[in-house]
Amino acid sequence: MDELFKKGIEYFNTGFYFEAHDTFEEIWMDERGEDVRFYQGLVQLATGFYHLRMDNLKGAESQLNKGVVKLGKYKPEYRKLELTELLNQVVVCVDSIQNNQSNDSFFAQIESKIPKMHRREGENTE
Repeated sequence: MDELFKKGIEYFNTGFYFEAHDTFEEIWMDERGEDVRFYQGLVQLATGFYHLRMDNLKGAESQLNKGVVKLGKYKPEYRKLELTELLNQVVVCVDSIQNNQSNDSFFAQIESKIPKMHRREGENTE
């Protein structure tokens, strides 16, 4: 599962949000207990940025907000994934969506603000 998790992060960080969604969802479907909500939150972030890429701002805002709420319970870090800064940057993106006045493709305007996921390597602290 750890390799699948890394693969999901790599997809997310390279802008393959649909693939990240599928990968995190695959992990989530096999999870039980506390990890379920963690992986649901990651699925929602990936889904939100996928919606953003497709210019579905309402869907993006909804999914990103849901992901922030779910993952906020795991801050500052969970499964070695740094969450505090990630979620702060997602909130910046949501604020940008809410304040959007443009009719142009919004994804191109906000792409540089989309955060990357950072996972701490090293000792096992799962």
